[in-house]
Amino acid sequence: MTACQQNDEIQPNSSSLAGEVVGSYQTNLYIDPSYAATPTDKMPSAELKAESDSTVTLIYTRLYPAREVKQLAHVGLIRQAEAVQLRIADSSIGSFQTDRVFTNNGMEKQGKVLRIALQQGEQDLIYFTGHRK
Repeated sequence: MTACQQNDEIQPNSSSLAGEVVGSYQTNLYIDPSYAATPTDKMPSAELKAESDSTVTLIYTRLYPAREVKQLAHVGLIRQAEAVQLRIADSSIGSFQTDRVFTNNGMEKQGKVLRIALQQGEQDLIYFTGHRK
């Protein structure tokens, strides 16, 4: 016998694609040297929030030189051999995979890395490489 319960909120299980990638991500000078002029406490961050088992919302926060938050809903997830690809419509905007991660003090280890590269218009660019917090 099984029982059914009504849940107010749909939460994907950890075996779903969204369950694998959901979380907060940070970058540092060792992961992305293009932020050499950015103060350590003002590094950009990204967060992935589950919408369903195969879609997430991407929230990208840039703190320097001015605070800016961009939110992209309905980002699709597709399993590939060694990675999970992030897609909007028919375009790949990034990936999530195990790779080398450098901590804030420069130590190297294996970890989950999120890479985002998306240009919407001439001035609207999201470029992010970071590891899960």
